[in-house]
Amino acid sequence: MTDAVAHLCSAVSGSVADVSVGALAVALTLHVGKLLAEARSWHWILRHAHDRSDLGFKTTAGAFVGSIGANAVLPARVGEALRVGVVRKRVAGSSVITVAATIVLETAIEVVFGLAVIVAVLVAGRQLSSASTSPSGIPTGALMIATGATLGVLACLTCRFRGRLRPMVGRMARGLSVVASPRSFVTGVLSWKLVAWALRLGAVYAFLVAFHIPAAPWTAVVVVAAQNAAGAVPLLPGNAGTQQAAIAVALAGTASATNLLGFGVGMQASTAITDIVLGAVALTLVAGRDDLRSALRILRPGRHADPGPAISTTAS
Repeated sequence: MTDAVAHLCSAVSGSVADVSVGALAVALTLHVGKLLAEARSWHWILRHAHDRSDLGFKTTAGAFVGSIGANAVLPARVGEALRVGVVRKRVAGSSVITVAATIVLETAIEVVFGLAVIVAVLVAGRQLSSASTSPSGIPTGALMIATGATLGVLACLTCRFRGRLRPMVGRMARGLSVVASPRSFVTGVLSWKLVAWALRLGAVYAFLVAFHIPAAPWTAVVVVAAQNAAGAVPLLPGNAGTQQAAIAVALAGTASATNLLGFGVGMQASTAITDIVLGAVALTLVAGRDDLRSALRILRPGRHADPGPAISTTAS
């Protein structure tokens, strides 16, 4: 058993060591471009929420890239709290709830794009991994009852605390306000998301070339779908392990298991290192020690985030 593991590790190391440096550089360049395009998409949401045409992209990009770097080493997307802390401190008139709502919207759009890719691959008949299927053995009726009970509890809580929820709902609506402006939503938010996804697919294609896996546009789509399926429950930093397993299952038959594992490990390791380095640089430019303290206060159980200033009824 030990010899088999050692042989597998040696084979994977050899696959990683044989990487094409030029193609790897192209892949990482496209990956950085994808991060900036995603930050630009969120920038439009954030700027519209605060009615601030003078909001600098440096602040938005620094907070976004910094959170990506934090998520590369911390589980369960803890870096998002840091994103809230940075923007809350540097955007006058903002609130934790409003900034969090902009992140929820940006993430929801990302999820929709990801689900579209997964559905396209499944419709084409390619299995992703066991992580992409729903839990077996749970009757549909039980799921419907549980969903109905949850909605009922939420409705009761809403009625009970509607006085306190009204200001919170107003701040949340402010964070989602770009949806009510179709032109800004399409030309600003969705267009940059499309650019980000095109760059992501291009980066994966370049990674396939770099690690000598048979590359094709559809193969890149399958890899991205496998990544999204594995990332459905982000329990580990960067979904370490689950992502490699999903890719190995999705691309089974296109290359040897060791080469696929080397590709998965090498792609995730290189992007994670890039994210961490860029995140550290970004945080030194836009964040400080107080931002980390603010993020920790947001995450601390039993502590409520500062709701921020009152919102005028004329706010966008």
